[in-house]
Amino acid sequence: NCRFGMRGVTAANHFDMSRNTIALFGGERRYVLASPSQCDRMALYKQGHPSVRHSSLDWSNPVEWDEHPEFKGALVNEVVLHAGDVLYLPTNWFHYIVNLSLNYQCNARSGITHETAHFVRDCGFSFKGD
Repeated sequence: NCRFGMRGVTAANHFDMSRNTIALFGGERRYVLASPSQCDRMALYKQGHPSVRHSSLDWSNPVEWDEHPEFKGALVNEVVLHAGDVLYLPTNWFHYIVNLSLNYQCNARSGITHETAHFVRDCGFSFKGD
C-alpha cells in the first residue's frame, strides 16, 4: 500500500493487528507511538464500533484530554521520519501520524505475532481464532 500525505493531515491513533513496515520516500511524517501495554489509556472505541481499534479522542486537541484523564498518563514516544527512513511497527503498537510536509510512503504488512495479544485482549479486543 502506498499513500500520499498533505501537510497538516493526521491519522487518528490506532493499532493494527499485524506487523507493519513503513518506508518514507519523500517528505516528513511524525509518528507518536505507544506500546500495547498502554491500551487501557488510549480511550479506544469498543469492539463493534465502526472505528474499532482507534482512539475516540483527537490527540491534537488537549481540550479533549480532560474527557479521558487516563490518556494523560499514557507513555508514548515519537519519531520523525524523513525521506529514506523505515519504521517497523510490531503487532498491536499504537500510532498517531502527523504529516509534516507533502510526503509519500509505502507500507507492507507481514503477519501476526502474539506476544502482546494479552494487552489488547484485556482492553476487550480479540484475535481470529480466540
